[in-house]
Amino acid sequence: MKLSPAQVQRFWREWSAVCAALHWTRADGLTAAQIDARRKEFLARGGFNSLTEVDRVAGFTRVLNELLVLQGVSLAAARETLEPALNQARVLRHHILTEQVPCLELYLADVRGYLTAIIADKTRHRQTDRPTRAPTLLDLDAGQLQQLQYTLAARLNDKRRVAGDTMHEMKTRARVRCACARCRGTSPASMACAPPAGTTSEASMANETRKADEN
Repeated sequence: MKLSPAQVQRFWREWSAVCAALHWTRADGLTAAQIDARRKEFLARGGFNSLTEVDRVAGFTRVLNELLVLQGVSLAAARETLEPALNQARVLRHHILTEQVPCLELYLADVRGYLTAIIADKTRHRQTDRPTRAPTLLDLDAGQLQQLQYTLAARLNDKRRVAGDTMHEMKTRARVRCACARCRGTSPASMACAPPAGTTSEASMANETRKADEN
């Protein structure tokens, strides 16, 4: 273990807060194995196979920041004021991890590998660029994260249509926030789900992705 005892305690305290915020608890119907799998997936996205690989400085700072992101806690507000792109990147990573990844898990057995392949393709990472590990969300800037968000939205739409799911059904099964008319308790003409605040609609994302692929 590279971390100090105090850092290990901080990790477990913040991880418990993440589980409570995202409803990854036994009370919400998850088994202990499922909760543990989510923890391992979280660490893997940061480039670590287990907590024992996290170093005390850069690694722990990255892991801690991402734990706070998942809780919806504002990070480094002063720095984000000077560098707005940092906040944009945080918001995009939060949306991908908490709203798109759970939906992908309905249709894919290896979401981590799927994301890694898309990131490597979109950012043109080569093996010589990152010889020790595959690229992750933490390696992407705001612009690259937005392109990834567009791509995932388009592919999710394709996969749910093939499965015969509506947007509401997909989000309900994935246990993520749904803002469709049924969930809002309103009855407009369209029952399509609205995108989260501050994000582009999924239809627009799909169009943008197709245009990018054509170019």
